[in-house]
Amino acid sequence: MPNVNQKDQQNYDIIIVGAGPAGVSTALHLAKLAPEFVYRTLILEKARHPRPKLCGGGILPDAEFILRSLDLDINEIPHVDVDWARFDFDGQGMRMRGEKGGRFAFRTIRRYEFDAWLAGKARERGFTILENTTVKKIDVHETEVVVTTDRGEYHAVAVVGADGSNSLVRRAIIPHEDTHVARLLEIVTEPRPERSFHIQADSYFDFVYVPQGILGYSWDFPALENGKPVRVRGIYDSNVYPVNSDVSLREAMADEFNRHGYELEEYKLEGHPLRWFDPKSIFSSRRVLLAGDAAGVDALFGEGISIALGYGGFAARALRDAFARQDFSFGDYRRLILGSEMGKSLRRRTWWAKFYYHLRWRGFQRLVWHHLGAVVTWVMQHFMIGWARRGKRQA
Repeated sequence: MPNVNQKDQQNYDIIIVGAGPAGVSTALHLAKLAPEFVYRTLILEKARHPRPKLCGGGILPDAEFILRSLDLDINEIPHVDVDWARFDFDGQGMRMRGEKGGRFAFRTIRRYEFDAWLAGKARERGFTILENTTVKKIDVHETEVVVTTDRGEYHAVAVVGADGSNSLVRRAIIPHEDTHVARLLEIVTEPRPERSFHIQADSYFDFVYVPQGILGYSWDFPALENGKPVRVRGIYDSNVYPVNSDVSLREAMADEFNRHGYELEEYKLEGHPLRWFDPKSIFSSRRVLLAGDAAGVDALFGEGISIALGYGGFAARALRDAFARQDFSFGDYRRLILGSEMGKSLRRRTWWAKFYYHLRWRGFQRLVWHHLGAVVTWVMQHFMIGWARRGKRQA
């Protein structure tokens, strides 16, 4: 096993940049598909687990299905079973659960705990994760990829870019492109059930700001922070269209807080971008694959955890096949993603985001969330979630 502590040149078959769900999922799928690569793979992470991560933390049934396929049990870490997912507009709406006949809508988990747990599982299975290591540059050559970090150079036959929406790996292979980036703000608060009209066991997606030009929703999820109940609140703007909104995200967040008995100024407000899936985008180049947020996730709701885990499976398959054929063009990776059940779901979500957020008038919003609940539930359960199980049946 290579000594990754020394600063001189290190050689690996595979380097994964980013130890979040996409990067670690790639490693865990590799361990299952091609275990000979475990000790020939290096995972680079700029922070140290457990590290802060902004995310609502929703774990959908697709994510749980993938985790079970990797012999992982999410019950090992603290989480909340969300009773119902509620979709509202102007104080009314619909509710649904993730799967027909399911006992709950989805689970929430704090990302710093989830990501650290996943990274621990990768280490248990033999992978080396080099933390506190910032990647500075990616140079793709004919026979290798050189990854320059603040701890020295590392050389690989192939690299997986799983380094988020601001992916340096993506910029290395696509230096000039039109961006497809959503915006999010998030705050964690204590529960105030005596002042909020929200049911504490449920999660809420409120589309009240769509007519004002914020092409998304405010959210309110129950979660656990250090074993104590909290509410994870935020606002999501898909940004699928260039719209001059009547309110800023901060103003909308302040208004939402006031509706539930909070003052925004009392809390730390944080934000980050989220790259959404574009089927016309580039997902790979010679010797380089993109996964997770670096490749693109859900445009409609900004859901990314299950998508990141799914990308890991496709990246692992592409790597296994590339080494078997000694062909590192990764020409089939795009077809693999777009033809998969996950890719079909992402394409539908992007289409629906552009359709739905184009129709911003209040009457349409009332029609969808006040009167078409059964239709929305059917569409979501049959075409947008459940893709991991469908893909397994077709494999």
